[in-house]
Amino acid sequence: MNTTKTPFLDTIYHLRTIEQVILYDKVITISKEEEIDVISFLETEYEREILDYPGIAPRFNSAAALWAAKTVYLAAQLLLYREHNSNDLAVLLPDYNGKLDASAILSADICLRFLPQIIMEMQRIDPEDLVIPILEKHLFRFHYSAIGFEVDIQKIDFEILDTNDCLHQLYIDRIVQRKAIKFTESDFIKKQLEIGFGDYRKIFWAQL
Repeated sequence: MNTTKTPFLDTIYHLRTIEQVILYDKVITISKEEEIDVISFLETEYEREILDYPGIAPRFNSAAALWAAKTVYLAAQLLLYREHNSNDLAVLLPDYNGKLDASAILSADICLRFLPQIIMEMQRIDPEDLVIPILEKHLFRFHYSAIGFEVDIQKIDFEILDTNDCLHQLYIDRIVQRKAIKFTESDFIKKQLEIGFGDYRKIFWAQL
């Protein structure tokens, strides 16, 4: 498929509205106009989501949201289209170079929450795929989006949760919602769950 004039915007819109990605027959260059439109769309999505967030949500971080949208979009296209070496992949999927704070984490999560499914599909197709470790590195940094996915919990620095009450509560809530038992291997997370559940821990989550 390669007929739309706005492939990036169309893909992110479909991802957010029906949780499906559009695959094209090649990796298409993202125009500045599309970047602006995607940022506007994601800001609207963010403002809609934070209505249900606990406490005061951080402000929308357009740079983090755009980086995450590009990462997910290009990762999805790379499921089919492969004419890149390892150096090309590093350019296509660069690190996020902004400040990693609650604003960046929650803004990026609008799209980055879909990255684990893409990684798992890549692993199914080719476990040796060179793209996988690049995407896993991104997901490891933005570990809120990795909750429920297989990551090395012992290497995650959870101190960032203490910098923002909204992120802290959302993080714990997502662990509970997804029954992400792997994350409870962290003493920090286990303590937060015990504080939250109190004497009702076994009622809410029997495996703990």
